[in-house]
This record gives sequence, C-alpha cells and structure tokens, in this order.
Amino acid sequence: MSEGPQQPLPGDPNAPWDYPADPGLPPPIYPQPQAGFPGAPGYPPPGFPVYPGYDPYRPAKPLGTNGKAVGALIAALVGLLFCGVPSVLGLVLGVIAMRETRRTGQDGYGLALAGAVIGGVVTAGLVLMILLWIGIVASGFSLV
Repeated sequence: MSEGPQQPLPGDPNAPWDYPADPGLPPPIYPQPQAGFPGAPGYPPPGFPVYPGYDPYRPAKPLGTNGKAVGALIAALVGLLFCGVPSVLGLVLGVIAMRETRRTGQDGYGLALAGAVIGGVVTAGLVLMILLWIGIVASGFSLV
C-alpha cells in the first residue's frame, strides 16, 4: 500500500484549501433598478435649515387685519352720522389699534390711523360745538 496524499473527506474542517493559480477578475456587478423607490437621499448639511425671511426667535405675524382697526374706522364714520358721539370710541380704538398693529406686525395700521384721525377731528368738532352751545346759553342770547 502506498502512502500518498490522502483525499480529504467532504465536510472536513481541517482540509487544506486549494486556491486557483489565476482566478481572474470577479464578474462585473451592475446596479439593479429598484421598483418604486429611486434611492435614498443623502444627509442634510449640518445645522438648522435657513429659510429666507424666517426668524425663529420672533413669533409669526398674525393673519388678517386687526379687528380694532376696522372697528375704529367704522365707529369714526358712524360718528359723522350720529352727531359725533361714536367718534370718541373711534378715536380711542384707533390709538389702541395703531399700537397693537405696530407691536404685532398685523395688517390694519392705515385703517387704525384713518379711524383715529377722523374720530379726532369729529370729536374736536363735537367739543367745539358743545363749548359754543354753553357760551350761547350762558350769555343769555335770545332770538325773540
């Protein structure tokens, strides 16, 4: 019996590896298209995203026109029709609405300004009319 190299048994963990002399290059791998999903996006840049005109430290501007500004203009215009009494409310609401629209940045500053000016002019006319009436009554003027 000759003692030559023995063939390893299949599944033997101690069997020597037989590497090929020139294995060549592996076959090329081409990317396969994925159905329904083109690929994952990359990571975003570090830090917070910057949006133009957005200030995270200031609250957002309230939507719409300030209700006090609309009320001031309406009260001042109604004061023209009803002898100036509601125009005092228009003047007060106009001043309050102007301060509020400046502080919050809400729309309606022009309406508040118009309400305050019209209310102030009508209120001043009302005060002059009352003073004139008091002066006429105090002087004892009579037409008869």
